[in-house]
Amino acid sequence: MASGLLGVLLLASGPAQAHDHQVPETVLKKGAKELQAGTRVFESSWDRRLGDDECENESVIYRTRFPEADSVAAGAKLRVRVSKAQRPDSFGIAAYRALDEEGEPSGEARLLSRTLERVIVDGNTVAWDAVFSVKNPGRDYYLVSEGHWQDTESCGGDQFAYWSFHVKTRSAAS
Repeated sequence: MASGLLGVLLLASGPAQAHDHQVPETVLKKGAKELQAGTRVFESSWDRRLGDDECENESVIYRTRFPEADSVAAGAKLRVRVSKAQRPDSFGIAAYRALDEEGEPSGEARLLSRTLERVIVDGNTVAWDAVFSVKNPGRDYYLVSEGHWQDTESCGGDQFAYWSFHVKTRSAAS
């Protein structure tokens, strides 16, 4: 229960920028259109400095869940926007075909090919887009993204989080 409440508090805190010591928010986009906000799943671990020689780690375990599917054309170019100015050290997107009875991803994940693109506003980096495609028509894509950042201004540890999204592809002609 405490982790669920903590997750709610973090969600209400707004987008994270570099070195603000909060898990960044994410959104799935197609072009300029926002399809769905990222749902934190699995776990996250984030550090912040409390004093000169003291650090605090906030590790949270989340209930796995996926939003209702947004319909996109097969071959659609999508992007996960990560609201953090610091470039992720790594960012992956895994696709699952189905969920089990408990709503957990089922079967083997397929790691999707992606590129990272800087999002610049008024000359400043404000976010990063992980750009990828969903190719097969008539298929559910249960997506889990995973980002890692090295905390460079505080405690120096690896910080990470996972987010889920869900799209269903239709034939490119429809």
